[in-house]
Amino acid sequence: MAVQIGVIIHRPLCETLFAPADRARLEGLGKVAWTQAEKPLTVPQAAELLKDCAVGVGSWGTPFPNAELLAACPKLKLWEHVAGTVKHMFGPHLEGRDLQIASCAPAIADSVAEFAVGELIVGLRKIPENAAANRAGPAPKPPGYRTVGTSTIGVIGASQVGRRVLRLLKPFGPTLLLYDPYVSEKEAAELGARKVADVAGMCRACDAVTLHTPDLPETRHILGARELQALPDHGVVVNTARGNCLDEAALIAELRKGRLFAFLDVSTPEPAAADSPLRRLPNVFYTSHHAGGPDTRLGRQAAEDIAAFLSGGKPKMAVTKEMLSRLA
Repeated sequence: MAVQIGVIIHRPLCETLFAPADRARLEGLGKVAWTQAEKPLTVPQAAELLKDCAVGVGSWGTPFPNAELLAACPKLKLWEHVAGTVKHMFGPHLEGRDLQIASCAPAIADSVAEFAVGELIVGLRKIPENAAANRAGPAPKPPGYRTVGTSTIGVIGASQVGRRVLRLLKPFGPTLLLYDPYVSEKEAAELGARKVADVAGMCRACDAVTLHTPDLPETRHILGARELQALPDHGVVVNTARGNCLDEAALIAELRKGRLFAFLDVSTPEPAAADSPLRRLPNVFYTSHHAGGPDTRLGRQAAEDIAAFLSGGKPKMAVTKEMLSRLA
């Protein structure tokens, strides 16, 4: 009998996540039930679709394997989350259940890293300032203009995104510094970077810094006043991680001096208040937490993960409760 796979992702989001080829691949792995709902299902609706399924597939805004859903779906063996964090799925209700939970965070990491590197290129080359100056007539290259290949760039956090950022930057030839207490000097060198022990010291040496840490007590304001003040004039700050990892008040103080340029895809609170300086200062680009939004890379990974699981292998990112303390 073909394995039953239930996709409880409402249709508009599902069409964003799954390209036709990946839908076809999924259908080649078993009997797939796709929801046709235009809006997210309720837990009872999801349970009805999944009651005979071995594989459940959810995403942003969908039900997830909580106690109520699992009680109604005893055959579930794999939950594929076609989105990022799965921390909210863990709890006592999983005890004794033979259920593997997988995340498509690696596919999101590809997207976020691409976004961050693009911002580093734009920021170091002073493209926003130069474009603004050219509105008034011919303008020279702006002061502080640099290319990636002639810059020193600091990466805070060798997370999935941080590692991808290092890999994407390496061919340009910059000097790469890495702060991550969990990474050895040898591993940092293998990633193309030099490990540093202090964020402020790293900032002092950098033309740009980019944040890629999870939101944990020990990473709160890891880029704070001391670190931001250590950045040289014309420095670039990129944050696509979490708002709490950056001291926004300290950043705003430096931005008001005109010393730095910042690209923020996250904030605290999120979204930022309507009157926040992050929305008004000319030397900050504040975007809507869309560095890692839905796209077909996630559906591709989901299909690959489910294929691997059904053939006796493991999804790309199978998550256990032991991993939660270091995950975003």
